[in-house]
Amino acid sequence: MNPIKDGNNLLQAWRKANIASEEQIKQAGDLLDDSKTFVMVWAEEIAEIRNFGTKNDALTDFFAGAVYLMTGDEHSGYKDAICEKVDISKVQWNDRLKKLEKRAKLEQKENAKDDGEPIFHTGGWIGDHFLGLEYSPDLDRTFFAVRYPDGTVEDRVERVTIGHRKYVPIYANEIMRMKILLLPSEMNETVKSEEELLKMIRTHNYKYFDTGNDKMQEQLMTIYPLYTYMASQFRTIPYLRFLGDYGTGKTRALETIGPLCFQPIMTNAGSSASALMRILHMYQNSTLVLDEADFKDSSEASMIGKILNGGNRKGTGILKSSKDANGNFMPEAFMVVGPKIIGARKEFDDPATSSRCITKEMMPIQPHPRISPELPPLKTYARECLIIRNALFTYMMHNIQEDAEVSFDGIDPMVDARTKQITVSLLTIMKSKEGKSLVMDYMRTVTEERKSDRYSTFTARILEGLILAWAWGAVATRPEDAKRVYMKDIALASNLVLDEQKKLMGDDDVDEQADFVFGKKDEKSSSKKIKSQKVGHVFKKFLNISTVRATDGLPTYKGTMFVNMDVEEERIRGLCERWGVEWMERGSVEREKLPEYVD
Repeated sequence: MNPIKDGNNLLQAWRKANIASEEQIKQAGDLLDDSKTFVMVWAEEIAEIRNFGTKNDALTDFFAGAVYLMTGDEHSGYKDAICEKVDISKVQWNDRLKKLEKRAKLEQKENAKDDGEPIFHTGGWIGDHFLGLEYSPDLDRTFFAVRYPDGTVEDRVERVTIGHRKYVPIYANEIMRMKILLLPSEMNETVKSEEELLKMIRTHNYKYFDTGNDKMQEQLMTIYPLYTYMASQFRTIPYLRFLGDYGTGKTRALETIGPLCFQPIMTNAGSSASALMRILHMYQNSTLVLDEADFKDSSEASMIGKILNGGNRKGTGILKSSKDANGNFMPEAFMVVGPKIIGARKEFDDPATSSRCITKEMMPIQPHPRISPELPPLKTYARECLIIRNALFTYMMHNIQEDAEVSFDGIDPMVDARTKQITVSLLTIMKSKEGKSLVMDYMRTVTEERKSDRYSTFTARILEGLILAWAWGAVATRPEDAKRVYMKDIALASNLVLDEQKKLMGDDDVDEQADFVFGKKDEKSSSKKIKSQKVGHVFKKFLNISTVRATDGLPTYKGTMFVNMDVEEERIRGLCERWGVEWMERGSVEREKLPEYVD
């Protein structure tokens, strides 16, 4: 047996040894006569496997990749040797070949079937292919833009074959012609950068909508249209909601950014729930632009509410019962997931619906003179929006993924948890420094606004009272009192804080949480002072701060409740950040005298 296994090395060895060509041919022939065939080497490798399951899988691959491809004469010549080597009977040999022949016939039959009628489709992911639906108003025809598994993209495709099946775009229909469903018409030759796209959106918004000095609204209206093109990558999709009374610009906001979004469905709450479900199911991941979403108490409104509740999370659907051809009721599933832009005058009755929204409360402002009371003529405005929509569509086709993980890396730790949860996917899609900065600015703006809203509440005053009492220092020199803040002192400090606020604001009223603490408001409620028992109730109900009963210490405090800062300090520091209350160090403020009413 020649020790050299590589053919090239063997040839070089022969040349160095000055072996004649005729001798090389003879030796090569002898080597071939003595060598084993590939199929027998494979069989020997399988024979070495001891695990039954592993060996069975290996035999399946062996028969499909080698035995089945042999000719009839080769079957006859190798059958006995292979059966003996891999330890199977001739019956098992025949059974495996029959199964492979049966599978081959089924595949041929399936392929023959696929050569028939094509499948009409509205786009989306099919296996590793992504199909984007296009509609040309000039041609009144639909096309596909196709992103192939290798990342290449092709535009204006009339049919595409995926896994032996032919797919063609759904025919142009009335909802496309009537501009209820707005589609891109084609891809651009060049892919614009994220910065260029954000600038296009911002310029469009500036032209047709006045955000005034509202930085948060400007950020939202710039980010969200781009986000809708990439939203299908994420498990959870936040909605964008404009909330305000008549004349605050809700409809104009929807008309400004709605036509820029991915496959926007422009409608209002007057549409039937059944129609909305079917169009969202047919054109999946489309952006529902829903104006006047103030539902009255009816079964129709209830169903639209279910569409909103079930339409922000990937992998969930709505089940509805319908009759089949025989009159039997059968469950029918609808996928209504996708971005949604909502205009409404009042809060939803269901808090679960509101929790799915990034909400911008609209205020009436006098628009800048550059803003026309009316949008341009329909065709002119539609053409402007189509140019931006095509650019965003082109970017999507080159960057879309089937699934993407959200990343919390780099998020400002000062941003509150709820804001992170509902906006992290917006941050994840941004690749440019400008885009990430825009989303982060929005996150900080929302956090500060929420913090400001919390700071204006009665609970924040009680928390300020706690911090003030802590800053007064210990009530005694005993080591046990070093980390105690007694409820008497907190009640006193809270009253001082409230009194100071009333003086500054010129207002003796308290808010709804104060009503909850004092009970129903009456003429004397504004002069009523908070006692430690009421402070404890706020701690338990709104701040989740625990209190402990003092069994030792000064007679004035023995038997009363206190907050143990050894246990609660870290939590309270976090609450100060959340509620916008300034933290003060122990002993940093001169102590007030304790009056009689805080017993």
